[in-house]
Amino acid sequence: EICKKHNTAIRIGTNHGSLSERVVSRYGNTPYAMAVSAYEFAKICHSLGFDNLVLSQKSSNVKIMVASTRMLCEMLDKEGLNYPIHLGVTEAGDGQDGRIKSAIGIGGMLAIGIGDTIRVSLTEKPENEILIAKDILQASGDRIYKAEFVSCPSCGRTKYNIEEALARVKAECSHLVGVKIGVMGCIVNGPGEMADAHYGYVGSGDNKVNLYRSKDLVHSNIDEDLAIEMLKEMIKEDGNWKDRLDIIK
Repeated sequence: EICKKHNTAIRIGTNHGSLSERVVSRYGNTPYAMAVSAYEFAKICHSLGFDNLVLSQKSSNVKIMVASTRMLCEMLDKEGLNYPIHLGVTEAGDGQDGRIKSAIGIGGMLAIGIGDTIRVSLTEKPENEILIAKDILQASGDRIYKAEFVSCPSCGRTKYNIEEALARVKAECSHLVGVKIGVMGCIVNGPGEMADAHYGYVGSGDNKVNLYRSKDLVHSNIDEDLAIEMLKEMIKEDGNWKDRLDIIK
């Protein structure tokens, strides 16, 4: 009643490590038990006329987090209930391990259209969690914060240093929100593999580069030393360039 009065939301969060004895004895320490636990509380709130809810399923095991979240959404859908879903892999750890766990768990749900809010849980400074959360949203396409880059692993046909080229393109263009740039090793597969990019930087020979606007070849066999500036000019011609200071303002 107090939450109703003040229009305050309640988060119903099920944690795999703290399920009630009643639920565990009936369903085991399983993803289904997690889903049932949250579902029961949501049904109680709904029966009392309170639907200002956010639901979450937290586990340090990615598979359990994913399975229980999907089960919960299926239960709610059958009842015609639609509540925001919070996503997170709890106690994910730190470093690369924590980031990969979070990316798979959260990203896997976002990829199938499940999830309204997210939290990356790392044993690190809180600001590091924000950076990874934004990267996950960028990768899933749910929110775009910066430029996107498509690049190949290179092969025997690559005749220039693609790692250095990618680093230079990123250094110059990563702030261009919503712009997609392909940096590819050769003209055999490169143009097709980066066909959905706005611009392409593709190796064409020994330290030579072709520049593309979408699928269209604009500059052919130009010196690599000139390629970055020519790419920037193309972006400016299309009105897609912004200086970093303009973005900060």
